[in-house]
Amino acid sequence: MKLSNQLSISLLIFLLAVFIGSFLINVKLTREYVNEQLATHAQDTATSLGLSISPYVSEDGGLPIAETMINAIFDSGYYQTILLTDLDGKPVIVRENPNKIDTVPTWFTNVVEVTPPTKETNLTDGWNMSGYLAVKSHPGLANEKLWESITQSAIMFSAAFVVAYIVLFFIIRAITKPLSIVISKITDIQQLEFSQIEYKPFTKELSFIVAAVNKLSHSVESMFKELSQKAEQFKAIAFEDYVTGLLNRNAFKRHLNALLSSSATGENGYLIVIRLAQLAHINNMKGASEGDEYLKRAANVLRKLVTRYDDKANCFRVSGADFAICMEGIPQAECAQRVEELTQQLTAVDMLKDGSKVVWVGGTEFSNGEIFSDVMEKADSALLAATKLDRCWQLASKLSYIQSNTEWRARLNGIIAHQNADIFIQPILNMTNNEAIYCEAFARFKDLSNDAYIPMSQLIPASERLNLIPQVDTLVTTLIVRKLHTSDLTIAVNLSAASVCDDEFVKWLKDYLADNKIVSSRLVFEIEDDALIHNKRAVIDFAKIVRSVGAKITIEHFGANLASLTGLRAIHPDFVKISGNLTKEINESSDNQLFISSLVSIATSLQIGVISELVESEDESNTLTSLKVTNQQGYFHARPEIWK
Repeated sequence: MKLSNQLSISLLIFLLAVFIGSFLINVKLTREYVNEQLATHAQDTATSLGLSISPYVSEDGGLPIAETMINAIFDSGYYQTILLTDLDGKPVIVRENPNKIDTVPTWFTNVVEVTPPTKETNLTDGWNMSGYLAVKSHPGLANEKLWESITQSAIMFSAAFVVAYIVLFFIIRAITKPLSIVISKITDIQQLEFSQIEYKPFTKELSFIVAAVNKLSHSVESMFKELSQKAEQFKAIAFEDYVTGLLNRNAFKRHLNALLSSSATGENGYLIVIRLAQLAHINNMKGASEGDEYLKRAANVLRKLVTRYDDKANCFRVSGADFAICMEGIPQAECAQRVEELTQQLTAVDMLKDGSKVVWVGGTEFSNGEIFSDVMEKADSALLAATKLDRCWQLASKLSYIQSNTEWRARLNGIIAHQNADIFIQPILNMTNNEAIYCEAFARFKDLSNDAYIPMSQLIPASERLNLIPQVDTLVTTLIVRKLHTSDLTIAVNLSAASVCDDEFVKWLKDYLADNKIVSSRLVFEIEDDALIHNKRAVIDFAKIVRSVGAKITIEHFGANLASLTGLRAIHPDFVKISGNLTKEINESSDNQLFISSLVSIATSLQIGVISELVESEDESNTLTSLKVTNQQGYFHARPEIWK
């Protein structure tokens, strides 16, 4: 029940009690007053009439005169009984009127019960007693006057009650109006409407409530705006490449899978994959900052080209040096023309100017109902074919697709069999003592044909496509453990989710670490946080196995996927490595600083060490240190070097 209704009902009951009580008291006092008046009236009449008839009562023949005088008094109607008795108490003259009056309801006379007393006087003649005279006033007139008085009082009390109730009702409504407004405002807040209450109550306490709700509305509005901004920021982190501003690999997968869906209604399209051939050399020779500048210039070229296309076309950065363009509803001839044009324009973005190839482009046709991995394999086969052509681009054919898979399988099997790889290491430094907590290992695989390093942006997708990732991770782990026997470093091994979920690999690793337990405590296994979301159970089991021999666990790219936060408590890694997307130019992003501070608080509360990666400048390092991220990795501190 509403507060105003409760107050109104309570007030109604109170007023009724007050008015009924007042009315009853008024009736009681009026009745007592009337009884006193009737008693006085009867006594006065008995005294005066007794004196008048006393001389005639004792005389012979005087009773008729006395009776005449009594009748004269009685006929006025003001008396109910006049009784004259002798000395023995025998009635001599009796006059009575009925106790009833037509103008007064019978129930009223029964309820009020006006009972006038009988007053007596002695009749004397000189010194001799001659009789007694008793007089009782008639209550009819008193009842009539009392009825009129009480009726008028009831009307007056009723009118006063109604007026008082109406006035107090509106007063209550005015008092409780702010509460109704507050309730309405809270409902508006639930519906994400954040206006302010303009009404100012005259009750001081309620004005405090209104002010508090206005503050609450403002605070919730600010919080909602902040959360909305954070959501947009996290969406950008999840689907936008932080270097080029293009959509990233996650967005690319979603987009292409939607186009390949059996429910898709669009026409056939083309997937174009672009690989910047010089990026690895630029990063190694000039650093990551120059590499980022190269990526931005290439991305701007692609962005301008895509905006010129009238049909549906979208551009993505899918990995380090790889970009992709999805074009829908165009013929092959026009696709080839566009591929040739973008190849020429990207070739102009030549930062090395050493005569080396700048870009390779491969493309393939796709249609709804195809499988994502099959489309990617065809595009990759075309890309591989493009590396052997002077024009640097190629559209896929079925023959080139088969040759690509066969060639990659042979290359990878050769590398694994001959263990043809070098291990590079990069330290992770603790800023408080400038000592390495451990070094991260990077494998660089050599092509057997020319002993040149194969770009990881090409090797990893091919390994995943051919299900050779566990074999690659086996090779890397073996090489690192072998080197640990002649080194006192603590080394981190990067493992893919495919290997962590592969029963054969996990069994092999368990036995291998047991055989090499002397160095197992100096191993750290780094696992991407994406595995916490999709393969949580497998990661938990894997963590138990490696910890049983003293090895440690680090979760990479922490913070990139908020869903992975729920798995931290279950796995409880030794370290988390904050995503480079968040630490890039952290000194210029207050939003990222706030977010990283929250991530550090979460990790610290669970007693998990925090590491930042891709630290490229002193400003970034100082900002991260101020945010209590004291373990840092990046080109600013040390470049990867071959582990000799």
